[in-house]
Amino acid sequence: MRKSVLLSFFLVLALVSSVWAQTQTVSGRVTAASDGSALPGVTVLERGTTNGATTGINGEYTISVKPNATLVFSFIGMTRQEIAVGGRTSINVQLATDEKQLSEVVVVGYGTQERREVTGATAKVTSETIKNLPVVGVDQALQGRAAGVQISQNSGTPGGGISVRVRGSSSISASNQPLYVVDGVPLTSGDYSQLGYGGQSVNAVSDLNPNDIESIDVLKDASAAAIYGSRAANGVVLITTKRGSAKKTQINFNAYTGTQSMWKKPDFLRADEYKEIMLEAYVNDGYFAPDATFEDFTDWYYGGLDFEPTDTDWIDAVTRNAGISNYEISLSGGDAKTRYYLSGSYFDQKGIVIGSRYERFSTRLNLDHQVNDKMTIGTSVQLSRSDNNRIVSDNTLYGPFANSLAASPIWPIYFDEATKQYTRPNYFYTNPVAEGTENDDLTQNLRAIGNAFARYTILPGLDVQVKGGIDALNVDERRYTPTNYPGSFATAVGGSGTNATATVTKLLLESTASYNKTFNDVHSISSVFGVSTEQDKRRSAFVTGVGFPGERFRYIASAARVNEGSNTLIESALLSYFGRVNYNFKDRYLLGLNFRADGSTRFGDENRFGYFPSISAGWRVIEEDFMSGLDFMSELKLRASYGITGNQSFGDFAYLALYSGSNYLDQPGIGLTQIPNPDLKWEETQQFNVGADFGFINNRVNLAVDYYIKKTNDLLFARPIPTQNGFGSYQSNIGSIENKGLELALNTVNIDNRDNGFNWTSDFNISFNRNKVLELYEGQDIFYGFGGNSLVLREGQPIGTFYGFKTNGVYSTTDEIPSTIQAQGTQAGDVKFVDVNGDGVITDDDLTIIGSAQPKFVGGFTNNFRFKGFDLNVFMQFSQGNDIANPASQYQQHLGNDFLDDNMLGLVRDRWQQEGDVTNVPRATVDDLNNNNRSNSDRFIYDGSYLRFKNVILGYTLPTSLTERMKMRSLRVYAQAQNLFTFTDYPGFDPEVNFAGTSNTTLGVDFYTFPQARTITFGVNVGF
Repeated sequence: MRKSVLLSFFLVLALVSSVWAQTQTVSGRVTAASDGSALPGVTVLERGTTNGATTGINGEYTISVKPNATLVFSFIGMTRQEIAVGGRTSINVQLATDEKQLSEVVVVGYGTQERREVTGATAKVTSETIKNLPVVGVDQALQGRAAGVQISQNSGTPGGGISVRVRGSSSISASNQPLYVVDGVPLTSGDYSQLGYGGQSVNAVSDLNPNDIESIDVLKDASAAAIYGSRAANGVVLITTKRGSAKKTQINFNAYTGTQSMWKKPDFLRADEYKEIMLEAYVNDGYFAPDATFEDFTDWYYGGLDFEPTDTDWIDAVTRNAGISNYEISLSGGDAKTRYYLSGSYFDQKGIVIGSRYERFSTRLNLDHQVNDKMTIGTSVQLSRSDNNRIVSDNTLYGPFANSLAASPIWPIYFDEATKQYTRPNYFYTNPVAEGTENDDLTQNLRAIGNAFARYTILPGLDVQVKGGIDALNVDERRYTPTNYPGSFATAVGGSGTNATATVTKLLLESTASYNKTFNDVHSISSVFGVSTEQDKRRSAFVTGVGFPGERFRYIASAARVNEGSNTLIESALLSYFGRVNYNFKDRYLLGLNFRADGSTRFGDENRFGYFPSISAGWRVIEEDFMSGLDFMSELKLRASYGITGNQSFGDFAYLALYSGSNYLDQPGIGLTQIPNPDLKWEETQQFNVGADFGFINNRVNLAVDYYIKKTNDLLFARPIPTQNGFGSYQSNIGSIENKGLELALNTVNIDNRDNGFNWTSDFNISFNRNKVLELYEGQDIFYGFGGNSLVLREGQPIGTFYGFKTNGVYSTTDEIPSTIQAQGTQAGDVKFVDVNGDGVITDDDLTIIGSAQPKFVGGFTNNFRFKGFDLNVFMQFSQGNDIANPASQYQQHLGNDFLDDNMLGLVRDRWQQEGDVTNVPRATVDDLNNNNRSNSDRFIYDGSYLRFKNVILGYTLPTSLTERMKMRSLRVYAQAQNLFTFTDYPGFDPEVNFAGTSNTTLGVDFYTFPQARTITFGVNVGF
């Protein structure tokens, strides 16, 4: 018996020894595929067992496994990998970022949610999407990448205003821009410049460095945005900046440089063609005999020329190939207690029009510290300075670009190259080159954005937080106009200078309590409640002087006379109470409630507080038992919501009677400057949204569909009144606007072949929005416009409706002109206007709707390709069905009318010249009766649809084996093209236009608009 037991013991021992003999030690290092950085905390598990290990601070691991084992590497935010050991003793692994997993977390107001639990309409853009784009601000980076968000760059002005519309225009005179919130602090946005530059505004959002941004979440419907109450009617853009993590310090250096150039140059007349048409106009009207020469014309018109006519290309003279560059360095890292992110950057963009440039210097520090297991503190601070060399542009007859289009090609730039004596190539305007080179127009922004917070856990799931924030912006402007070129206003006064400064400060103090709890594994509650107060202060001043001793003396201190000045201080405050509760039952049935009460000093006692509730519900059908057999479907969620948001962005204290200092016969006094309206109240937007989220093939195909109805009531507007009291209008709530729309967002993983390293993903979004004015004061039309272009606000029509005459070509012969029309002075070769009311004559009663700036649909399409170390990103942006009004064309097709000196578009070569000519271009004439051929009509309305290859980026990341030899963590080089191709029928410089910056009502109007550039850059990303 003892022998049997002893034998059995030795057999077991031999068996165990045999098993141990079949194990081996495997070691290696785990790094991030994106930049080669070490990944501490990665779980390394032998598949099918509980045998595992965790990587250390340098990403290194060691584990004992069977020779035929399979190792599973997993880490939060990274794609899981399984690798067969195959007898190897060393295995290094690179884990790629799991974009799907990262996108599962959505930033919402005062917190985050998993995407599957979101019942509102949101859109998300990550840092991977916008990195290395040669754009000034976050709004440009968003363009075309979020369904329901229409972004127009308006012009190519460096640092200029960008129009952002979330689900259409909701207001006429109040702001239509969304609320920007950076790390929980509402951002001061808009234009605080006091000097006029035509239609171009500056953009306070451009002070943010896009490369500091981790993610951008757009809250589109009321259920998502209602927690921001009175400022959420136009949507909310939540910006989360990058923060450190518990790992070894990483240094990243990013740089790109390149050039910008005009991607399109419309056809204008050469000097000989210009001479021919100008002379023809005067011959046609009997001013000269048919055998007259152009010299006869200039002797009469100019009194003779004291120079030899040339053939100057004025557009070439004021445009250039301009440089663009960006340099950035960042450090991030930390340990279990303290984490940090520190960055510094320099951005420099010269404009393609001479005299324009934008520079930005910025730095950011984000710190987080775990005091103990209950308390966390942190701070975020950004400091920036931007220098903007501005030029007058858009919505103006002056400025280098506008004047280059108006300048006659027969004039040289200088009378004398040696003395740089400028010519005046158009009687009405100044020399374009002088406008761009002689004036000083500098705007400098100094910006500090920061917050500090402390969060304390009272009980598991119950946290309280206190946050303080500040956004301080100083705008300093200096303008000087010398006397050394003809036509300059300053010539008559001996030089003119202006200095203006504005300081805008926002202070935030906020307290919140959040509670998150799951009961019995089926009931889940997530909630937040808080109170906040904001104080806004705006101080501004300016002074103007004239009479300078010379061009080297350009500051106000040298002025002989100080002509005017002002100094103002405006303060306002907002007190808010807000809350959100989300309920989840079995991960199937979702309910969300949001509420905010805002009290604003901008309104009177009766309307001081506004209340903004919302409710939303969701049903995750995919979790139902009857869906268990549909393995191809990985998500199916139905959503619906309704809520109310507000808009208070229209000015301060419009409900009060305001007085200011005044004088009468040089005696001091006070005068009324504003009529009171104590009944003035918030604009209120009600929005209903119904949507669905679909996922197929393990979420390789994801589709989100949303339909919404958005109605804004109590529109704020300066209503016209009789002028007997000395005022022509006063602020009032006068009407309503509706937006209806459909949005689709589709993202797919088309190919994910890990064997050969090829990956292809796509993102597509498209939005259909229908805008309509429902009600105006007493149903009255509101007309507005510029440069002969007319727009109308009319019940039943969208904002941005163009108004004028319809045309049907040109009268080919005299015989086809009705006698009643001939009696009005119309001749063969004149424009054939449509008699809309059929009364036999053309009058203002025939004016009608001739177009709309509202597109039928807009969207974007992104394709990402990866093959081993190569990556290719192609992003296309499109707009379809929108019209563009180009009142500048009325000048550029003048055909001699009104003694205009402007050059003309090449299409006038096809003008009517004799009886029987069939064309759409009228005759050359000086005495066109009442300017009818240039009357506001659909001749100057164009199809503004376009498809644009907005960004194309090709990059290559060196293998880790090479970068490690060079003591680098990662190295990527790339080439990028912006606005590479644009397919459009619009004959102007660019189909993305708004002649008045971010105006609500002039989107789609092109009046000498500064064109966008094609940009080619080359860059490098280096990690240490």
